[in-house]
Amino acid sequence: MKQYYIGLTMLAATLAATSCSDFDDYNEVPAEASVEATQSLWEAINSRENLTEFAALVKKSGYDKELSSSRFYTVWAPINGMIDSKWATLDSATLRFQFIENHIADYNHYISAPVNERIRTVNEKSYTFAGTRDMATFGDISIFKSNIAGVNGVMHLLDGEAVYRPNLYEYLKGEKDNNTLAAYVMGYENEILDEKNSVLGPIIDGIQTYEDSVMVITNAYTERINALLSDEDSTYTMIIPTNEAWDEAYSKIKNTVNYGNGTIKSTCHYMDNVTHRTVEVTAEVDAAYLSDSLAKRYLTDHLVFSNTNNYNKWLMSGADPAKNDTLYSTRNKKFSSPLEVFAYQQGEPIKMSNGEGRIVSKLNYSPWEWYKPVSGSMNYAAYQNFSVPRNVTVRSLREDLSKIVNFSGADFTMEFIPNVNFTLFDGTLTSDRNVFFNLVGVRSASYRVYCIVVPPDADLDHASYEPDPEMKQSLFNASLSYYNPTTGKISDHYFLRTNPDGTTKKPSASSATRVGETEGDYAFFNELGRIDAVYLGDFTFPASYYNIQSNDVSKDQVCCPTLTITAPRQSKDAKENYTRALRISGIVLIPTELSNSNETK
Repeated sequence: MKQYYIGLTMLAATLAATSCSDFDDYNEVPAEASVEATQSLWEAINSRENLTEFAALVKKSGYDKELSSSRFYTVWAPINGMIDSKWATLDSATLRFQFIENHIADYNHYISAPVNERIRTVNEKSYTFAGTRDMATFGDISIFKSNIAGVNGVMHLLDGEAVYRPNLYEYLKGEKDNNTLAAYVMGYENEILDEKNSVLGPIIDGIQTYEDSVMVITNAYTERINALLSDEDSTYTMIIPTNEAWDEAYSKIKNTVNYGNGTIKSTCHYMDNVTHRTVEVTAEVDAAYLSDSLAKRYLTDHLVFSNTNNYNKWLMSGADPAKNDTLYSTRNKKFSSPLEVFAYQQGEPIKMSNGEGRIVSKLNYSPWEWYKPVSGSMNYAAYQNFSVPRNVTVRSLREDLSKIVNFSGADFTMEFIPNVNFTLFDGTLTSDRNVFFNLVGVRSASYRVYCIVVPPDADLDHASYEPDPEMKQSLFNASLSYYNPTTGKISDHYFLRTNPDGTTKKPSASSATRVGETEGDYAFFNELGRIDAVYLGDFTFPASYYNIQSNDVSKDQVCCPTLTITAPRQSKDAKENYTRALRISGIVLIPTELSNSNETK
């Protein structure tokens, strides 16, 4: 015989929490009822004219044998005319689990005094059993007649059937043939033998057999998202996209994880002790598999919300999403716009035994909170043209400097923690000064690119060195090195202060006597007196670098785009007005959807 269960059984806990006297109360027929107890429960059901429909279903399910055994049960039996005709059309196993076991519980539940208890039925669903022997209900269904005693239990007659509600896992399992999400979730189901709790049988042909095998069903998807969708004692809200909503979201997300033909290259800058090194690195991936896998993972990672989480308790109260500002998924991700998330909900929520499902015709999460998060690089990968290591030092921001950074054009702020580090790139060299940042994990998507620059007196210990006497702005250029899967080559993109689209043209350099393009359209300047998110421009990466690893085993040689910040050679006039020291706290990439959504407000 096979026994199936998902997760932990509550039987042991129930027995452990029940005293001996309580256990006897549950398993002995009360004295007042035992006088008339001459039949088994099955005989009592089969002999009553108003239970012929219920009796036929009990017989079809095979539960007549259970109700004839010595095991003690309480039965809540719907009378004739109150049973949905659909049950007679189901196979015996489904009928048994969803209907028969939905009206039967272990132990004695006899009404001798006013009762109000939560009943767990044999199929582990829960219903409220409340009232007196003259007027009681089971799952809000009125009891027609109570306390019909049998030699192996007690029966109550119902004026209707207790509504069966699947838990979220059972619902998905039942929808797997016509719902893409359900099919995806069930594709991660695995059934394994619980050898410890199974009863050994003989060894046949060298193979261990079992007389009673306990099979455990696990699911890698529910484990990944930290949601016990099969647990009747948990409560969740799950967003369930229609097939059309799934296809739309899948296509949109998949475009952001484009790996071309599977070969991704980059020019890697790294430090060998204090020496700048550069090398071309390559990553080889199964493009089709990785793109498909990541798209589906992003699509499904944040569909479930625990109703017991403080952020989500309003979900089951019927509260207006517009009056609540946060959702918190079981994958520990916050979403700031519940009204938008539920904007495309179809009909009323589907009530489940452990929560509810909400069908949506569109997955309407904000991209920057979902599959295209804000990216940040707070450390440089390498630096160039420095002869002594002391010219590059990590420093801490002074405490009285405002830590709130505004990103121009994006209506976006980031709060820096006290004493956050920044890097000072200093020196007196007259040639170009380059600092390289690895943009690890960017998607094949459009971003606004920002360089976070701090003023000369931002250092917590700025008194230990001389800030530029006139608190000069930093003058710098910025460019990107990236891989283009269409051409199969590594290309360069140059940012322009005067045009957010940038250019592929390399700037002409300045000299002591001549002002070049590096001091003109290509030049950026930070504002003094604050931490400044200097907007460099927009860029669309043609290839995704998310979740890839370079073929080289060196941890320093990563495959990703490189952002280069350059302190260029300056003309005589520029030297009088700008510093060549770079004080950079990091690089931030903001999805263009975030920028565009706020520009229209």
